[in-house]
Amino acid sequence: MTSRSKLLRIREVAEWLDVSQAAIYKWVKEGRFPAPVKLGDKEQKRVAARWVETEVEQWIEERKDETDSEQ
Repeated sequence: MTSRSKLLRIREVAEWLDVSQAAIYKWVKEGRFPAPVKLGDKEQKRVAARWVETEVEQWIEERKDETDSEQ
């Protein structure tokens, strides 16, 4: 992650990909989508998940490349 990368909330990622938030979490659990960055204090149970915009963009580009090579 570069110092200028934007961090996205789950709602933003889901809207961008036009999928449910549950789908994003499922894909992360299955290792099929970039894991979020965890921010906050785990001891106080105040943790926020954010996705690095450039990692999501890269994931999208890889899917495009796979689709293009199948044609």
